[in-house]
Amino acid sequence: MSSSSNWQPGDQEAIRLCLGLPATVPCLDAIDRAMADLLRQHPAGVLSARALLDAVALIDQQLLAAGPEQDQAIQKSSHSGPIAGSVAAAGEAPLQKADVIAYDTALLREESETTYANPSSPAMGLLRRRRGYADQLLLLLPALSSWVQFTAQASGQLGTTPMLRG
Repeated sequence: MSSSSNWQPGDQEAIRLCLGLPATVPCLDAIDRAMADLLRQHPAGVLSARALLDAVALIDQQLLAAGPEQDQAIQKSSHSGPIAGSVAAAGEAPLQKADVIAYDTALLREESETTYANPSSPAMGLLRRRRGYADQLLLLLPALSSWVQFTAQASGQLGTTPMLRG
């Protein structure tokens, strides 16, 4: 086996960052096991995984270096909430039904809307590519899929939680 198909010292951290995994001992152990499994079962897959990690690192650099021209231009803005300075903003809105008669609470709210001139910014395209590379990395390191799902659930990124059966 050639040294070019081996993992490099920073690859574990690159995998963790690419997949958005926590820096906990159990998670780092899981990454180590997944890396060892890939090296043992498919040594050439390590080269593919490292190429994906390099591509993600390049995208991360581009996202960090993005200037204002990369941002989405706001064409129209929107907001809904209490009018600044109103009793609703101060938390002094009517508390009893009798008080509601004296107030039209709809008059205490304002609404506005944001529309972007370019809904698909270059940064969004980079993020989609990054997500695609992370998905490909998970195909090479399938043991980490449960960690990615667990981390997404813990951070509220998944819309639903799995049902537990008793």
